[in-house]
Amino acid sequence: MGSAAAIAQLSMTELPPLILAATDFELGAVRNALASRGVSAEFSTVGVGPGAVVRWSQINPIAQSDRSVRGRLVVLVGLAGALDPELRVGAVRMARAVVACGADCARPSPMFLPPFVRGEAVTIASVDRACRDAKSKCAIHASTHAALVDMESAAFAAVAATRGWNWGVMRVVGEVAHLGIPAWMSQLVHDDGSLNRVELVKTLLHPRRAVALMAMARDAKCAMHALGSALGSALGESLPEPPIQSRTLVFGGTFDPPHRRHCEIVAQAASLLRCDSIIIIPAGQSPLRLDHAAASSEDRLAMTRRAFAQLPNATIDTRELARTGRSFTVETLRELVAERQLARENLVLLIGADQAVQFDQWSCWREIDEKLATVAVVARPPRSAEELARDLAHKFTLLGSDPERWRRAVLPIESVELSASQVRARLASGAPIDDLVSHEVAQWIRQRALYA
Repeated sequence: MGSAAAIAQLSMTELPPLILAATDFELGAVRNALASRGVSAEFSTVGVGPGAVVRWSQINPIAQSDRSVRGRLVVLVGLAGALDPELRVGAVRMARAVVACGADCARPSPMFLPPFVRGEAVTIASVDRACRDAKSKCAIHASTHAALVDMESAAFAAVAATRGWNWGVMRVVGEVAHLGIPAWMSQLVHDDGSLNRVELVKTLLHPRRAVALMAMARDAKCAMHALGSALGSALGESLPEPPIQSRTLVFGGTFDPPHRRHCEIVAQAASLLRCDSIIIIPAGQSPLRLDHAAASSEDRLAMTRRAFAQLPNATIDTRELARTGRSFTVETLRELVAERQLARENLVLLIGADQAVQFDQWSCWREIDEKLATVAVVARPPRSAEELARDLAHKFTLLGSDPERWRRAVLPIESVELSASQVRARLASGAPIDDLVSHEVAQWIRQRALYA
């Protein structure tokens, strides 16, 4: 049997991790750090920028299916620029989300969630061209709330998702948020990640540039050493389960009335978490809600059916409306698990920020969190996703729950202010609501004279 065929017969757990970096310098530093810790891995330089990553995936033998089978652990590492002003040089972070900011090779999927996440994780923005000044970084930070910026992660994520790899991104801060990259420095590396020796000689002959280069080289070397140590620790942990191929997303709400944002966040969450079925559950009487719904159960159900009618693979579940008295989410989840024979990893409970903050007040909340479902959270103003993730991690640390699980639970979905109470307020004032709810829902409200 040939070597390629032999490798193809290996299971994903028998293949060593594959470590990728944009430049030879970054890869060499990580290789040395892992070797000193006795960690075995394969290594490959992908080149600088999204185009280089795509070319690497097409021509490099190690990227082909017989060398890197579905489920193989593949991690992209290297230096990145800080967008978060609090991050200093040498701070190591893994990506909990990668946002494509103009990377053509990453479209039509602008956001990716890595299956492999360890330690403190942040959102990474991936751009087509280097951010050369603090103003550009500030604009990206404002639009994405990302903590780091690089040029390869989105293209790598797109390739990894297509190949079915168990992938992750680990970056270390090379320059802080208020500094940019000089134009001359980007010329020191070829697109394939190798050193441009001609430009290096020119730089060393330039006194000021030579001093700046030496200083940045020292910082980069120390930063990459920190990254290598963190990566060694991450790889030393037990590998996660293979990426889940089938998931069911559960989203409940009073839907009084259902608005456009409800449908948007469900669609985005289902895409991010790779859920192939969606269950929408109009709520009965919540034990945490003192006021009753303004519309009847029949009207709320009718509006919910209309609001989610165009959402693929979505079904409306009426079991909570059929219950008498107070309705508990834990009962619904227990029933779904029994009916569909779902493992915790295959059942996702999507909740809003307000519900997440008071999740410890839910009936049997630990059973939900630890046994029944994977909780996913969508932020809402005034908190951003990053702020909510920090708050939940702190809260559940004090409660003795896994803070990292709650940090990762917050989805990288834009925090938008829109609520059913805003819709009802518009109606009460006689203002139009067509921009807040679907045409079908608005029509039902008018026909039934609801919320007048």
